[in-house]
Amino acid sequence: MKKPKFYKRMVVMLSVMVTVWIFWPSIPSQQQIRVKEVIVKNPAKKLTMPLEEAEKQDILKVIPKKITSNASAALVAKVYAAELTFPSYSQPMTDKDFDRLKPNHFNPQSIPVDDEGTKVTAALSKYRYIYPEKVFATLNGENIVNAQLHLIDTNTGDLLLNTRFEQEEDNWYAEFDGRRDFPRQLQATVKAHINGKDIAIALALKYVDSIATLEGFGSVFNQDADMVLPANLTTREKGLYRIRANLFDANNQPIAHLVTKEKLNKGSSYINLMAHQSVLQGKQAPFYLSTFSIELMSPEPGKPTKYGNSAIKKYVIKDFALTSLDDTPYKPSEQEQQRLLLLQSMAQGG
Repeated sequence: MKKPKFYKRMVVMLSVMVTVWIFWPSIPSQQQIRVKEVIVKNPAKKLTMPLEEAEKQDILKVIPKKITSNASAALVAKVYAAELTFPSYSQPMTDKDFDRLKPNHFNPQSIPVDDEGTKVTAALSKYRYIYPEKVFATLNGENIVNAQLHLIDTNTGDLLLNTRFEQEEDNWYAEFDGRRDFPRQLQATVKAHINGKDIAIALALKYVDSIATLEGFGSVFNQDADMVLPANLTTREKGLYRIRANLFDANNQPIAHLVTKEKLNKGSSYINLMAHQSVLQGKQAPFYLSTFSIELMSPEPGKPTKYGNSAIKKYVIKDFALTSLDDTPYKPSEQEQQRLLLLQSMAQGG
């Protein structure tokens, strides 16, 4: 009598695992930055729950209390089938896709400074910096007397440098130059004197040396149902590279998120980004590419992903005729079809 319950549990677990396997975001989003609050005269309360457990509780809030394996698999299969209308290398997007439009966004951190709810907010211009970019910080709040920005090696606790915030009207700004030899794990600590209190806010960031540079694009051409955009790269190491870019229309509205992966040698290389005709239908030219991301994928567990930079911020696509593209619908790959069949089988109780 226990076996049917066991099988049912196994099916539910498989549904969740397959869902994660299919839909786990390919762009690692910025980790949630936890603010460390230090108020000398009025210490903030500590978390009573470990970070890992707190995160689990957040996740559990979005899981329905009652779920059937067939219903969940059917829902996932339906969503996945709809996504297969478009190739994975050319996924449609809208202005609601914040993570893709702002993949390096830094979430501002706020802490209270008194019992009346007054807050001070600190932020960095981005989460990940690539040499030789400057690190830029802002501080906003009332009654700020002075403030400093300290850069700390998270692993050793060593102070690498510090600089003072400068005030411009109601805002405070600080910046410092980057270095190639910065450790990967860094913390920018804002220390401010407000209303007679010393307050500290810890902001996590990464600073990396560039492993490759996107120099520009070659002439765009058509290949069956795809508009092909050859990206010219200068790579400093060989390996598996992943290039991303967002495609926009003439009205600056996002059309699609383009991504490609290929093994490249050291030196001058090119790699093709492609936009499928299915995402271009009804869109107004001229199109342009922006929000470039260059990654050297980790070759093995324990080895970090390395990042590159772009010498251009925008590439305008001129004189490309959409009529040159075949209007053939996208045909899912064999692997994608197998995933869909597995979900459909689970939805039917197979």
